[in-house]
Amino acid sequence: MEDNQIRKKINSIAIPKELNARIMEGFHQAEQESGHLSLRKRQGIKREIFLVASAAILFVGLFIGSTFVSPAMATIASKIPLFNTVFNRGTIDTALMKHLRKQGFAVSHITQSDYGHEISIALDAKQYTNQKEEVEQAAKQYLQQEGYSNIKIKVKKYTEQIVLKNIREYPLENTDFLFEIRKQMKKAGFNIKYNQFVIKPKPAELTLLIPESDFNTRKNEIIRIVKEAGETYDVGNFKISFKKYSFEQRDRNARWVSIVDTLHDVLLNNKKYSVKSFGFSVKDKVQLYVQLDIRAGDSRAKEKAKITEQDIHKFLSSQKLKKIIKDDHYQIEITSKDGKKIN
Repeated sequence: MEDNQIRKKINSIAIPKELNARIMEGFHQAEQESGHLSLRKRQGIKREIFLVASAAILFVGLFIGSTFVSPAMATIASKIPLFNTVFNRGTIDTALMKHLRKQGFAVSHITQSDYGHEISIALDAKQYTNQKEEVEQAAKQYLQQEGYSNIKIKVKKYTEQIVLKNIREYPLENTDFLFEIRKQMKKAGFNIKYNQFVIKPKPAELTLLIPESDFNTRKNEIIRIVKEAGETYDVGNFKISFKKYSFEQRDRNARWVSIVDTLHDVLLNNKKYSVKSFGFSVKDKVQLYVQLDIRAGDSRAKEKAKITEQDIHKFLSSQKLKKIIKDDHYQIEITSKDGKKIN
């Protein structure tokens, strides 16, 4: 019964063709330990079981060392109200959606660009023609009211996403195949609530995100289950790969996800910081990457880096955040537009 309900939910969800490819690119980038990966904003596409693309999925982002902030900084945390507001309220895209709907506008969804500087508002087709300008003005006023100074607003007509139904072209998207894996793993005694699957359609690849303990002791058994499910539903040839995690990593990631969402939201959307991109990694220690939209030779670069680093430290030193961060160490690395370290 539970499976049938979940199956109906998954079959009704629109799946963008490039979604899984983008996730895999993020995994490969993190694996190579190079470059900066900006935190992608969640966009209303949520799959409740396997095909997950959210910050809570672990492993995306890149970082560097360990540091702790002086307790004295906690006394001045109140000087950075926007960080605290965002942490308590939620990111601006979510808050703006609630605000506009409360005003009576038929907003279908809101998405924010990778680098945060543009928000797209999808408006119901019936309202788009007559209320486009009104919605745009209401959004700008709300952003200004909330203290945002670096976001452009774009209002567009909502068009429904196309659901992938061509199983012959995308065989791994067959939910029956994925449910068969889930069912057989559960039957074999795996705790499936910790397992997630990511699909890359071309070339066909299924990546399993599983606990380290399962990978180390039962990898071959998992491969057998997946292959048998593939044969049962005739999904063709595909590569099987793994991403493993420890429960300690999972716990640390869960504690930091709202924190990095807040940092991303504030740093990228305010001119005060001149931030081009923000990246993060939650592994044995937490590393935060900030890239400014200023070259190292610019006379403003050092001062901007100093202000940015200080404000991050102030936010992370508040009593509320300390309870969440616990004993985790973190380091902030700030680089210039041309890739030079400036803090």
